[in-house]
Amino acid sequence: MDFTEFKLQARGRVRPVVLALDALGMTPLAVSITGLVITALSGWIIAQGNLFLGGLIFLLGSGFDMLDGDLARLQGTVSRRGAFLDSCFDRLGEAFLFAGLTWYFATLRSGAEPVALLLITCVVVGSLTTSYVRARAEGVGETCSVGFFQRTERVILLAAALLLGKWAVVLVLWFLAFATLATTVQRIVHVAAKLPGPEPRTVVPVEPEPPAADATDAADATGATDTTAAADAADAADPAAAPSAKDGS
Repeated sequence: MDFTEFKLQARGRVRPVVLALDALGMTPLAVSITGLVITALSGWIIAQGNLFLGGLIFLLGSGFDMLDGDLARLQGTVSRRGAFLDSCFDRLGEAFLFAGLTWYFATLRSGAEPVALLLITCVVVGSLTTSYVRARAEGVGETCSVGFFQRTERVILLAAALLLGKWAVVLVLWFLAFATLATTVQRIVHVAAKLPGPEPRTVVPVEPEPPAADATDAADATGATDTTAAADAADAADPAAAPSAKDGS
């Protein structure tokens, strides 16, 4: 059974919860906001040092991400605005979780753990860029659903690690730091391969200009024109002078 089938089975099992939410008059937006508030609460609990309880609440808040979409489909209120808000709330929920983990590892009684803090930074950068590459690809008219490790898998791993304790969280952070950055690179290569590159530049041939006439040739041409004009004027004057000579004789 692959992960897609697992998610489909999970959706089938939470169907009664979706029906109950619909009976209570809950809207998909209300469910999304509730999930975000619960996830923010889990981040605060983790920051206080209670990883197990924080993991349970984080798993509960993340579960609402599955419920709001199914509730929208049940009520016939699926919209692009809902999908947009849902994606934004998902990223905010992850931000609350990582903020709680950052505070936890920075304020340990034994001292801050710089390695864990560096890993959290890498995971956050990888998560942000993974989402950004997909959004940017869709912005230029391409799809980008590939990836070694996407959000659902990150949520499950992080929740399981929180339930197991600090050692598991550090191990999962090592894995996620590599997986999220690798997913970013994979998506960049995938989208770049589908997009057309720059068009070849067309070279327009330039015809050579005719050579300019020499100044001497121009002067000769001007002089020849003046001589011809004077000769024509003299020829025009001779017929008029001939009759005058006859009259005098």
